[in-house]
Amino acid sequence: MRQMAKKQKMAAKIRKPNERNKKLEFDKTTQDALKLIHEGNHIIFREVGRVCEKYHLNYFLDSGNLIGAVREKSDIPWDDDADIAMTRKDFEVFRKVARTELKDGFVYVEPDELNGAFYDFVPRVVMLDSTMRENNAEQKYYGNGIHNHMRTDIFIVDDVSDNMLKHKFCHALLILVYGMCMGRRYKLDLSEYKGASKAVVAILSVIGRIFPVKTLVHWYDAISKMERGQNKKHKRCYYSNCLFPDLGKIYQAKWFDHAVDLEVDGEKFPGPCGYHEALTMLYGDYMTPPPPGDRELVHCDPKFVTLSYSEKGEKNS
Repeated sequence: MRQMAKKQKMAAKIRKPNERNKKLEFDKTTQDALKLIHEGNHIIFREVGRVCEKYHLNYFLDSGNLIGAVREKSDIPWDDDADIAMTRKDFEVFRKVARTELKDGFVYVEPDELNGAFYDFVPRVVMLDSTMRENNAEQKYYGNGIHNHMRTDIFIVDDVSDNMLKHKFCHALLILVYGMCMGRRYKLDLSEYKGASKAVVAILSVIGRIFPVKTLVHWYDAISKMERGQNKKHKRCYYSNCLFPDLGKIYQAKWFDHAVDLEVDGEKFPGPCGYHEALTMLYGDYMTPPPPGDRELVHCDPKFVTLSYSEKGEKNS
């Protein structure tokens, strides 16, 4: 959902106003698939919430899931993934206990656990009794298809130093390591880059192949923590493991100070207390849906979507 933000803003400027109000239409296969995905997302949220409650941690709905809760009081009809956020302090506890605390049928996956491949720097909670798309060669490349299941991405909210020079230095290092990791992707499409960026990414991706993915991910994680205050609480924060260009956006830490209940299909899920300010920073006018042409399914192939997990511990028929 994050990678769609810039595209949606640009499209909104060139589409006619009445196009925004056209009814969204999907065929029955797609509608059924999205219903299963939204049901699966809620199951994962509940399981993450159960673990967080036990250890007095906060998690927040994020990105499209947060927009859905605020704008729709439901899921965005075409949203086909799940995103949550945690502050660094709470995330470090969660990552330590997740493997032992999550129920059977769920697995916690770190970014460096994809059999030497690199996808991104996002840890995930995966629900195994589900599928999202065909398990093709690209899916198998990333951890034998572990991403081919319903999952929630975990975005980490890290401190921004009061010293902006330090923040910019850390930001530059993160970009450097990110570029090095590109050499471990299934396919690197340099046509996505322009000018000098294309040459820089090409060089960094070659250099990155020298180092194991675990080393690169360790560097990225360490750099992300460099701005943490030891005995003070910083006033600003950022999502340290999100995609570009959102990595450069700075938020107020008070927006993530505590959780508030938001309604999704009659059920309560947590959102950050400053959800309006955070969403405005990320998406602009998030209360206005994007035009129909930008309402795309990105993470699934409806023909292959299945959900057989039951919260009672039994598989659905």
